[in-house]
Parts: sequence; structure tokens; C-alpha cells
Amino acid sequence: MAAPTLTPEAITALISDRNELSLRVVPGAKVEKAAIENGALKIWLRTAPEDGKANKAVLAILAKLLEVSVSQLEITHGQTARDKRVRVLV
Repeated sequence: MAAPTLTPEAITALISDRNELSLRVVPGAKVEKAAIENGALKIWLRTAPEDGKANKAVLAILAKLLEVSVSQLEITHGQTARDKRVRVLV
């Protein structure tokens, strides 16, 4: 069975009524990619988790996937964790 296509609409469907999106981040991956797993967005990054670089990369990738600007996204929980919640300001 093929994985569902990752569209802005598919990601938007995961946003809670509090405008928050749960996601799991895998830093230091060999390939950057994103998928929906277990009702949450999972993002693999090549960036290492040091000095906030991975968080910036997560926001950049998420902004591209959602077709919004980075300024419309804010990490609300999990600044230093793999499991994060991001508020989408639209």
C-alpha cells in the first residue's frame, strides 16, 4: 500500500482546534523527508540538534510544506525535545 501524498491539506487536517500541530522530529537523518505517522507529522532532518539549528530547520520545512511563511509558525512545546507542538498562526 502506497503512503498518502503529503499535501498542505493533509497536514492542515492534523491541526487541532487550538491551531497546534503535533510533530516528531528526527535530527541527523541521512535524507530530509516528511510523512504522517500515527496521526502526527514526522520530519527527518539532516541538521544536528545544536544551538537551535534543528528547530529553525523544522520551521523552514514545515513552512514550505504548509505553503506559509516561517513567521506564521511558532514552537509552543518541545524546544529541546523530539516531540514538538507548533502553533500555526493563520
